Amino acid sequence: MSMWILFWVLAVAVAASFLLPKRYTGEGAVVVDARGIDPLSQDGVMQAQQESNYVATQVDVIESHNVALKVVDRMKLTTDPDIVEKFQDKTGGVGSIRDFAADEILKKLTVKPSRDSDVIFVQFTSKSPQAAADITNAFSEGYIQASLELKVDPARRQAGWFGQQVDELRVALETAQRKLSAYQAQHGIIGTDETKDNKLDVETARLTEISNRFVDAQAAMYDAETRQRQMSEAAAKGLSDESVNVQQNPLLQNLKTELARSTAKFAQVSQRYDHNHPQYISAQAELEALRNKVATEVSNANAAVEREARVARQNMADLQRAMDQQRKRILDLQHTQDDYGVLKRDEESARTAYDSAMQRGGQTKLESHLNNTNTAILNYAFPPMKPSSPRLLLNLALGFILGCMLAVGASLTKERFDPRIHSHVDLLEGTGIAVLAELPQVHIAIRQYRRRRGWFRSKGKRPRLEPRIVEKL
Repeated sequence: MSMWILFWVLAVAVAASFLLPKRYTGEGAVVVDARGIDPLSQDGVMQAQQESNYVATQVDVIESHNVALKVVDRMKLTTDPDIVEKFQDKTGGVGSIRDFAADEILKKLTVKPSRDSDVIFVQFTSKSPQAAADITNAFSEGYIQASLELKVDPARRQAGWFGQQVDELRVALETAQRKLSAYQAQHGIIGTDETKDNKLDVETARLTEISNRFVDAQAAMYDAETRQRQMSEAAAKGLSDESVNVQQNPLLQNLKTELARSTAKFAQVSQRYDHNHPQYISAQAELEALRNKVATEVSNANAAVEREARVARQNMADLQRAMDQQRKRILDLQHTQDDYGVLKRDEESARTAYDSAMQRGGQTKLESHLNNTNTAILNYAFPPMKPSSPRLLLNLALGFILGCMLAVGASLTKERFDPRIHSHVDLLEGTGIAVLAELPQVHIAIRQYRRRRGWFRSKGKRPRLEPRIVEKL
């Protein structure tokens, strides 16, 4: 029975090999440069894991519905009678026949990446050798077109977006430049930053000079006020001519010497002559004149001290005011430079952003006009000479394996469901009768005798034992 099963399975395999329609498989190859050949890109290095993912992505792109639609349009499959008939049978004319045709050809497409290279093999199976080759080549060309679109279309959208950003950044740059120019005109800022730093250094040096002069004026004022105070104290004691100013005045010292000599002369004249004597009157007039002159000079010296003190105070007040103004000027200059620096940085930042957007936008615009990709068709498919299916030897091998499996399964099934008792275990499990003894196994002739006995019983006859069987029994 097992041999019959194997025979019939092999017969079915042979019949199927001759009766099934022949299928032809066209094979093409595309090569993918996973590292990329982008003339605008500076980074051409890709890790091994990224390369593997990239090739797997390209396989998915080839098997995509988008590429299949391009093949349908290129091959005009929407007018193919077989496709139209299948579309009517399966959908009843509802839906898009273009999408239906794309799904149908994807079922017959096989894409296999090479294990050790960047080559991807594209295979398509059809009843016609020419159709298999043409559709395979159409898939390869559609994949090249889709790869270019996937690269160029985003670049075009980005180029449009960058164009808007460049316009906005140009407006921001012009605004920043106007603010900077207006601030320069308002505060009289002319020259480079180095010139402005030199100007601040000059103003700082001027403040230092004024501060030094202020210190000198302050010392002079303290000296003048000290002499004025000493003069006031001497005048309060009635000793104006003994003040430091008078004592240090050479003119007053000469006048006081002459006054002393005139006083001595007048004393001698007053002893010798009467007050009506001409010499007495002359000496007295000379003495009064010298006294008046000394008093006048003392008054002038005290007034000079007061005037010097007043001038010193006024000079110190002017220097204090000049120093405050210079300090305020430096602070204003620093504040102006800070505001100018902020506006300058805003202008530079706006310029940097504008230049960066211009550069990136120009690069993206160039990318949107690229017409080459990092993929190329390595081998075009040609009409196969031999069918890819059915394959007689393969079907025979599969039929032999399947027949062996079915034969073994049938034998095991028959043994499993056979009701005859083969051992004491079957007797015990089937009837529940305990086995008291068991004869040892005998020659095959005994089994043949038992089978013959069963046949005679079924015919109503009694079997005859052969002598050799009786001897063995």
